[in-house]
Amino acid sequence: MIRIVCPFCHAPLGANELEMATFDGHACLVCPVCDNLLVTENTSANASLSSQHEDVVDA
Repeated sequence: MIRIVCPFCHAPLGANELEMATFDGHACLVCPVCDNLLVTENTSANASLSSQHEDVVDA
């Protein structure tokens, strides 16, 4: 089983633990612990992210 670590809250997560969401018409994977976006379907969705998430994407 593949495990990842959330870069925001550092919680170890399995692929089956990630929550799916739709943001601005794009499929996203969300950390169930801290509710941050981990993966988006399309990089063009980055233009619509909130200022909280834009800081992380630009880092």
